[in-house]
Amino acid sequence: MEKLTAKETLLYLIDMLSLSLDELQREKRSDVDPFLYGEKTAYAECLELIQFWEGAQAHGLDYKIEKKYPL
Repeated sequence: MEKLTAKETLLYLIDMLSLSLDELQREKRSDVDPFLYGEKTAYAECLELIQFWEGAQAHGLDYKIEKKYPL
């Protein structure tokens, strides 16, 4: 695998975490299944941490994570 820059890595993480959270939002069991709820929580927390990156807003993380993906 080719090495990515820090920016490329963050953009990849944003895409993958958002995709996973979107899938979990559609899964009705994600609020009652402890494993799925834990996944949802971890992914949301990761996105919240990525929002500290100075380029986060310019690359689509310009919203409240918990409003879009309520826990």
